Amino acid sequence: MRAQVILNPWADRGRAGQLADQIRAWASDYGGLDLVTTEEPGHAKKLATAAVDAGYELVVAAGGDGTVHEIVNGLVQGGKAEATLGVIPIGSGNDFAYALGLLTDPETAVRRLFTGQSRPIDLARLEDEHGRYELVDNGIGIGFDATISIESRNITRVHGFAMYTLATLRTIAFYYQTPHLEIRFDEDAVEQDGLLLAVGVGPRAGGGFLITPDAHHADNLLDSCLINPVGRLTMLQMLTKVMKGTHVTSRHVTMRRNRTINIKANMPLPIHADGEIFAYPQDNVRRVTITSLPAVLPVITS
Repeated sequence: MRAQVILNPWADRGRAGQLADQIRAWASDYGGLDLVTTEEPGHAKKLATAAVDAGYELVVAAGGDGTVHEIVNGLVQGGKAEATLGVIPIGSGNDFAYALGLLTDPETAVRRLFTGQSRPIDLARLEDEHGRYELVDNGIGIGFDATISIESRNITRVHGFAMYTLATLRTIAFYYQTPHLEIRFDEDAVEQDGLLLAVGVGPRAGGGFLITPDAHHADNLLDSCLINPVGRLTMLQMLTKVMKGTHVTSRHVTMRRNRTINIKANMPLPIHADGEIFAYPQDNVRRVTITSLPAVLPVITS
């Protein structure tokens, strides 16, 4: 199987770039692989598409969740994956790797590329009223959740879970919007104000927040967490519960499982897809459709 690694050299605070030679060396016992590095945001998607066009059967994301997200969007074309995905999890969050049980050291991850088994996983498709869409491998956040992702980009001194925790605390302190939402969960219509709507293909976001703790990649379902408007003190109290996934029993929270979710809001929505910003408020996105895509992407797992 011809394999190409797409390495994000800025992952893990820039230390990932130092692993290129080691990745090649670890793979040499199995026949070797090719390796390219990304140069800018969005480059991994282009490299993944080019790898497919060049006939690579295995394309490997060496980086974090952002790198995986871009590569997935480069691999799946016309609703069909053109190559198998491998993962070397060396990012700050690694939520996708966590969901699939792939959180290992880099050497073990490289060995798994050649000794592991391929299995298909679900994805989701996120599309707005302007016709823009992206594929999602782990999770979508709308409202408060997405604002945390936006705020995290202003934090440079800490990384990983600590960065997302600090961004969450800042968002609690300075952000409070509860848009009026008209949501259709399959055929079930819901209308209410909401603090956030998180939709999970996988269970975890932000490097440690189990926002949809029962979600997994093999059921053709989207797990969602809709949180009612609550005060800041309640938000702080819920923070530790979300880390453990115990918030699901709160009277402020409604958990659902569906195949299609349609959302309409009375104001522009901040939205993230796998932690990457899909829409800022100034993009004026007020309607989105999220659809489950069952068993669409083969992934090398242990």
